[in-house]
Amino acid sequence: MYIMLIIYFLLFIFLSCKNLKYGIYWVIFTLPSYLIRFDIFNLPTTLLEGEILMLFLVWLVKNIKNLKITKGFLIPIFLFLISATISVFVSPSFYSALGIWKAYFIEPILLLIVLVSTLKKKDLKDLFMVFGMQVVILSIFAIYQKFTGLFITNPFWADEATRRVTSFFSYPNALALYLAPLVVLFLGFSVKKYIYLIPFVLGSFAIYFTKSKGALIAILIGLIFYVLFYKGNRKYFVSILAVVVILSGLLIGFGKIDLKGTSTVTGGDSVSTRLEMWSETWEMIKTKPILGAGLVGYQPAVAPFHEKEYIEVYLYPHNIFLNFWSEIGLLGLISFILIIIYFYIYGFKKYDKWSIIAMATMTALLIHGLVDVPYFKNDLSILFWVIIGVIMILRRSAGVVEQVTLEK
Repeated sequence: MYIMLIIYFLLFIFLSCKNLKYGIYWVIFTLPSYLIRFDIFNLPTTLLEGEILMLFLVWLVKNIKNLKITKGFLIPIFLFLISATISVFVSPSFYSALGIWKAYFIEPILLLIVLVSTLKKKDLKDLFMVFGMQVVILSIFAIYQKFTGLFITNPFWADEATRRVTSFFSYPNALALYLAPLVVLFLGFSVKKYIYLIPFVLGSFAIYFTKSKGALIAILIGLIFYVLFYKGNRKYFVSILAVVVILSGLLIGFGKIDLKGTSTVTGGDSVSTRLEMWSETWEMIKTKPILGAGLVGYQPAVAPFHEKEYIEVYLYPHNIFLNFWSEIGLLGLISFILIIIYFYIYGFKKYDKWSIIAMATMTALLIHGLVDVPYFKNDLSILFWVIIGVIMILRRSAGVVEQVTLEK
């Protein structure tokens, strides 16, 4: 196995040395490779983490003088990393927290640095095409699962009556969380290039088959964002919105969409489950309002406040704001909010097709995050920072000199 890994990484380094853009595209295409896990000198890691570190080292050797990060993001990103680092030491499990810190905070931001320092606006089409190919593959496999029931490891989800697809992931929401923002992204691009309808349509079916109501609502809000701000093709999105609303009403009326999600857990639906989680989380946070529970500290910290036996104590409280507050403290939550504020400020200042698409994509992610966990996972944390990076690249392409640069 290790010989194969060495050969793989050598080929990846060669690809990245030839052209850093190809290295970035390959990392994006292989985001699910975090599922391939192994140890190096007894330290657990993943194939994806290895790719990111190798890519960053190649960039460091070749292009360190080309570092370009939008100044407005610097302080909130710095505070975000500081709060995550502090949370490693607050955590009841130092080594587990260190792994989360590395995979969800350090490596995604290393990739962000390479991304915004390497790609230009004209390269974004290629970046999104890579995402599109990935969405098509994930969705086709999910649709296959829906009609066959094969390769769904959980018997409850595999059963035809309660079937929920997972694609290559281990649970349905992992697929829905990843696909929902990208489906919104491809909806925006499909206005001019109909080829993007393929990942949009396939991704939408895959999400529907996950039975994730949060993802469906996130896509709907993303569509409303387009209606409000995508002025050049507003009629196009208004028509789609009308169709979606009518279709959703019919599916709800015929019981094809259950808003409470009775098939989510045994003993309780998804709405009551989340309300209970949020209540317990708030009681816990009131005892640790500044530092939170630390990385991977949520479960033991919330356990004394857990009352409903039919609900397991989840890894996270399924709300993006409570997630950050409980994991990396109040400073982490504030810095995250500042990052989002700067994102939309810069997006609306640019205000073109590209920035509207990026903001609609982020809006879908945040809306879904109100009822789920759209960051604390390898691929999701990277997706979040890639969207941030898109706005930075667009900001630079507009000729706005607001970059930290090491160029002479």
